[in-house]
Amino acid sequence: MRTIIMISALLAAGLATPALADGSNRRCAPGADGRVVAASEVSKKLEDLGYRVDRIKAEDGCYEVRAVNGSGFPIKAIYTQATGELVRARLR
Repeated sequence: MRTIIMISALLAAGLATPALADGSNRRCAPGADGRVVAASEVSKKLEDLGYRVDRIKAEDGCYEVRAVNGSGFPIKAIYTQATGELVRARLR
């Protein structure tokens, strides 16, 4: 029984590897028209949601944002520079 569980876990990990290799850079590719959303617009979005923005860093077509919510929980979020859409968010 343990062998079947181990094989299943290894198989699942192997199938997930190509998805992890994709990365977020592909989602942060520049828009077709070359338009870029200002970092202040991304900051305003978060502030309207109740977050205090500590830092915004532009890198590889993305904005990497570090912020803290009203309860004091810090987050790290990735937004595209081309559209200002959220790509990924997680607790720091």
